[in-house]
Amino acid sequence: MRIALNAGWTRSDLFWERIQEAANRGFSEARFLRPAMLVLAGCGLACLRFERKDPRRITSFANLAFLLNRIGARRLARSCYTSTCAAWTSVAPQASHVGVRARARSSLFHLRMEAKNWESYKANMRVRLGAFVNEAGECLASLRDGEDPPHRLYSRWKGAKPPVFDDSRKLLSACLLILHAP
Repeated sequence: MRIALNAGWTRSDLFWERIQEAANRGFSEARFLRPAMLVLAGCGLACLRFERKDPRRITSFANLAFLLNRIGARRLARSCYTSTCAAWTSVAPQASHVGVRARARSSLFHLRMEAKNWESYKANMRVRLGAFVNEAGECLASLRDGEDPPHRLYSRWKGAKPPVFDDSRKLLSACLLILHAP
């Protein structure tokens, strides 16, 4: 937590990410009560602490729609998914402006390449984030329509989670921590 706070994250930023990870993990293990409570807590936290256009807030509402669907409130879930799909259209432009910090690298070669080509690296990272945003939008549309999502989300989070606490990590968590049936 100290590293995240020193990087400019708030406790709310970190708690939201942890809550969503735990909810995804719980639902993937076929549990219900605790993950459901985490979804509600994450939604409340997002509403209280994040700006209206924050993608993590949209993800929280999508996860609430998932929960509504699981308890049988299908029409309400569809309405919630429809709202999140509409709101998600505002996320794509954010990917092209997201703040990117240098990452820890496993080799001196990669450190040098990143340092020499920093602007290209940031541009490529933003393109990659844009692809994640598009895939998440496609998944939301599938969930709204009652179909299986065309992309893996949470299962990719562990490998794609950046080792630094910056805006790109916030955006990526919003994309990959959307709940869906395993």
